[in-house]
Amino acid sequence: MPGFKAALRTVAFTSLLLAGPGNCAPKPQQRAANVDTSTLNGKFFAGYQGWFRKPGEDDGNSHWTRSGPSPQVGDVGVDFLPNVTGYPSECLFDTPFTLPAGGTASFYSSDCEGVIDLHFSMMADNGIDGAFIQRFYGYITDTNGGWNNILNFAKTAAEKYGRGIVIEYDLSGASTSTSNIADTIVNDLNSLSSITASSSYMRHNSKPVVEIWGLGIRTDVTVEDATNIVTAVKAAGWYTILGVQQAWRSELSQSGSYGPVYELADMIQPWTVGSYDNSNYQSFHEGQQVDDAAELQSRGIESSIVCWPGASSANSNVGTAAFDGYPRFNGSYYKAQLDGAVDLKPSFIFGAMFDEMNEGTSIFPVLRVDELPTNQPFVGIDNDMAPNFYLGMAGQAGSQLAAKWA
Repeated sequence: MPGFKAALRTVAFTSLLLAGPGNCAPKPQQRAANVDTSTLNGKFFAGYQGWFRKPGEDDGNSHWTRSGPSPQVGDVGVDFLPNVTGYPSECLFDTPFTLPAGGTASFYSSDCEGVIDLHFSMMADNGIDGAFIQRFYGYITDTNGGWNNILNFAKTAAEKYGRGIVIEYDLSGASTSTSNIADTIVNDLNSLSSITASSSYMRHNSKPVVEIWGLGIRTDVTVEDATNIVTAVKAAGWYTILGVQQAWRSELSQSGSYGPVYELADMIQPWTVGSYDNSNYQSFHEGQQVDDAAELQSRGIESSIVCWPGASSANSNVGTAAFDGYPRFNGSYYKAQLDGAVDLKPSFIFGAMFDEMNEGTSIFPVLRVDELPTNQPFVGIDNDMAPNFYLGMAGQAGSQLAAKWA
């Protein structure tokens, strides 16, 4: 998901990591075999990009590169690399990135059912309740992009593994001046009834759930148009979550701001990636997030909190971003955020993100430092970490939040 803006560092090492930072993944507590899809409460959902492709596949944008059709040394758009252990061979393709143990790194296509199946299996194995599937506004009418395939694969896998899914509209590419956004989203939701009618599709307060991300962030959508969008989606019967800029409360009293739009939401989810670093996370949490929770409660609006493990986007932003500019520090920074979120008891925690390697916020298995290619700079997780380390940490936080809602 676009939205990576500022700096991140780590906070004090925490007791969850037990004998060391990465000897094994935190083991989630026993969870129900199947997620209760009638409520968002007490859950951990991961944001799911699902936008990686083989070179030339679908609409030709692989998202593995900055510009070219195929990843090359000097033209790659991700900082972390997937650990493709267990991926179906037909979903993989070779790259020119030389591995230290010999051979070259393999990348995958999201438009391959076996990949989506494997990812949802990982969620189930690690106690993650499901995924918010990103649906980028600019791609809604892209009939060659494979985007409906991703939704269908996710639905099938969620049903198979007892997980929940939600459609999340990312307003990147949306503009009031070029399209009727409200009609586009409502019509698109109507066209996806085979997805939203699934037993795996999340409901809350007896309504199907949808998220609209970017109001107050993507300012090509005017306040008036944003009001129309939320009003139309709610009128169509949807429980509506708004993903908004992190300082959303400041807009409530600003004339001409998005404040009136936020007040229409059923739930608010401030986007906090890049909003704090090691020096001010705790003050951000104790001031901003605690106050956010109180404000929402006073207005009868439910809440979701975003947690992210760190970030790095140097390969996609050559010359303007540093490699490992926002380090993970053995997972302790993620743990601090997860603990903070659980303490505030939001409806659910949103993990940014499951598979976002362009901005480096992915929590699914990626290569360790000593497994990285030797002919192109990349970032890896600690050498002594289990591949599912961050997934296990997320699942444990989900278990803790579930206990608070029990």
